[in-house]
Amino acid sequence: MAIPPDVLLQLASAAHLACTSGENILTSVRPQFPGITMTQCPSSDVVEPAYLEGEDFNLHLIDTRNHCWQITAQPEAATAVLWAMHRTPS
Repeated sequence: MAIPPDVLLQLASAAHLACTSGENILTSVRPQFPGITMTQCPSSDVVEPAYLEGEDFNLHLIDTRNHCWQITAQPEAATAVLWAMHRTPS
C-alpha cells in the first residue's frame, strides 16, 4: 500500500524534530508511524534525486512491491522510505 503524500510530509516533519533534538530518526520516528517500513544510510550512498531535501537528511521513496527494493520518484509507488543522512546527530 502506498504512503499518502500527507503522511510523507508528517514523516519528514517528525524526522526534522528528531534531528533537531539529537535523536536517531529510526528510533524516534518508527514508533510514531507503525506499519511504515523505513531505513537509513549516509547520503553519500544515494545518487538518485530525493523526494524531499532537508538540512539533516534527504527523504527518498522506496518501492518494495517487488522482490528487490528500488528508489522511486513516484509517490503513488512509495511503500517505504529511506533517510539519507547528511550527518549523524551529535
